[in-house]
Amino acid sequence: MILGISEDFSTDVVLDAELNEASSSGLNLNSGTHPSITVNNLLAFLPFYDITIAEWDVNKIYSRYSDSKKRTDLVKVDDVIYQSLQNANLAFDPETETAYWLPTNIESLTLKAFISRVQEKVYADLNLTKRLVNNQFIYEVGKHDFTLPNNYAAWVFEPKGSDYLSFTINQIAIQANTLLDVNLYVLNELSDSCILVDTLILTPNNGLFELKELKYKFSGKGRWIFAIDSQSVKSNQGVVDPLLYDGFVCYTATGIGLTPETAEWSDQSTGIGIGFNISVVLDSQVYIENNIDNLANFVRSTFELMSLQMFLHNSGNRSNRSETIQADRELLIAETKSLEMNTIARRYESEKKEAKRLIDKTFDTQLSIDDDEFNIELSST
Repeated sequence: MILGISEDFSTDVVLDAELNEASSSGLNLNSGTHPSITVNNLLAFLPFYDITIAEWDVNKIYSRYSDSKKRTDLVKVDDVIYQSLQNANLAFDPETETAYWLPTNIESLTLKAFISRVQEKVYADLNLTKRLVNNQFIYEVGKHDFTLPNNYAAWVFEPKGSDYLSFTINQIAIQANTLLDVNLYVLNELSDSCILVDTLILTPNNGLFELKELKYKFSGKGRWIFAIDSQSVKSNQGVVDPLLYDGFVCYTATGIGLTPETAEWSDQSTGIGIGFNISVVLDSQVYIENNIDNLANFVRSTFELMSLQMFLHNSGNRSNRSETIQADRELLIAETKSLEMNTIARRYESEKKEAKRLIDKTFDTQLSIDDDEFNIELSST
């Protein structure tokens, strides 16, 4: 959770530490907003349900609740609700392991669910919902036997100047001159460290070109290296232009070393007998977190607008709502709909326009939707 709620002393309800101590972004949503937006009023309108939260099971593996949003990652111990803070959370006692569990309550969880809806609206309004940036075939049909140099040969993928792109290798082809399985080493290189993330198994067909399903996903900072042991392959040694690709760069490399993660890699510019069908999508959450300071006013105005819309429509059908808010229904309608006065609706539209302008100025051209099209091909000699 990157967004917080500051204490306003409008209720005796104590929100959990994730909400009221310090958000990771330093952004408290209810600071500087409409005076009707108090914690008491929010809790008066948000729906509450009689939900059953299971007792903690020492043999069960729990996941991070803020990612999963699943009730199964909440537990109860001695009538206290705890929220899992980590993935692979097994056998850590909620009453003592504060790095793994956060004591919380229904009110805090209800506010967090509402904040999640605010975040989703921010992504949608800024066209930052997860969307396809590129889907590309990168391959050549090799016809000449070629022995790859050094100990390893690889394709290297890097997002263009950002860490908010996610990749999926949909299909892969390997034209190794063998029927034996070939290891595909997945490496992530950051600065001077290189980590072996996965070892996948490819099944060649004695040099034939065959695209086979893979569906392997990866994302994050640094270079992503997909390497095989050097061997005989079919290749035309086609020229690779790393700058042709929309949203990312990719090129080939060869490595010298005892293991792929300790190898010294040298960039190359020719094909190595491996081809891909790869998709690249925008990971909006990472971009928002990276730039939350610049987008804070729009995030807060979205929260403000959605709060007053909730007060107006009482979508949770709460009978114990604050009647003082509903008493001036016409004013609420004006605040949430009118663009003629200095209303919340007008400020929201103004902040959205400014946020989009800031996004348009970023160096990564893939954040703004445009109609540019690129033809990508791998030429061969």
